[in-house]
Amino acid sequence: MTTLIGLALLCGSAMAGATMDQIEKTGVLKMGFREGSIPFAFIDPKVGKHVGFSVDMAGLLAENLGKRFGKEITIKPFTVTPKTRIPMVVNGTIDAEMGSTTYTQKREQVADFSLIFFFSETTFLVAKDSGIKTLTDLSGKRIGGARATTNLMAVQQLAKEGKFSPSDIVVTETHPQGMLALKSGKIDAYTTDRSLLEGLKMKDSDPDKWMTVDFAIAYEPYAYIVREDDSEFRDFINDTVLWAIKTGKFYEIYEKWMGPQGLVPLKMSPAYKDYLQMIVYPIEDEWWKK
Repeated sequence: MTTLIGLALLCGSAMAGATMDQIEKTGVLKMGFREGSIPFAFIDPKVGKHVGFSVDMAGLLAENLGKRFGKEITIKPFTVTPKTRIPMVVNGTIDAEMGSTTYTQKREQVADFSLIFFFSETTFLVAKDSGIKTLTDLSGKRIGGARATTNLMAVQQLAKEGKFSPSDIVVTETHPQGMLALKSGKIDAYTTDRSLLEGLKMKDSDPDKWMTVDFAIAYEPYAYIVREDDSEFRDFINDTVLWAIKTGKFYEIYEKWMGPQGLVPLKMSPAYKDYLQMIVYPIEDEWWKK
């Protein structure tokens, strides 16, 4: 395993500086999106393709890359899972992953990240009639979580510390699988980010049956994944995010997916609004030029 990781890192390092050159040469941006991270990146069965907040942000990135290179840049989407997203960036299968990935220092040891663009928290989705309202209510219950997520790690750590005692921790590969396990009675609660749980609930055929609990066990700052030592491409992503905030396009996309009429209404907190304004540094009107 160590050898494989080492080879992947060497491969990623060799390709890192060439990302912008490769995009210019091929006219293709290879982007990783999740299957069911509603409303950030998910496959809409009605259209058969990835949609969501981060997918629209990837569209802005492609547009700005097109302005930089003077040619159309098309997005080639790849479906990633929590387990495969970082390896697929590191080994060069994709140029970046844009979804709802939590930034952590441990993950930064093998990959680089964009600016943080969103904040969520780890909590649980349960049936309204489950009687689960506190962490201790989860003792003796079956908890589900997706493999290689910070949410699952938080649950496992709290159980290890004796903060609560679940009867079983069930590992799924994707969030839709977790929702299916919850609906079928295989688990009593499913854990991920509050924003994603609200998305799973709203997309369900009977959303009124479910609720997210009022407590959190961890906090989740979202960022986009790029390879290490790929500062030119990372900075271009960051500038696209900042430009979108400055021009209002970021808020338009947020409103589309998370506004009052959006798929998953999530009101921007005053602290989040202040954060977005705080990170915007002066940027020229045509910053994408070489």
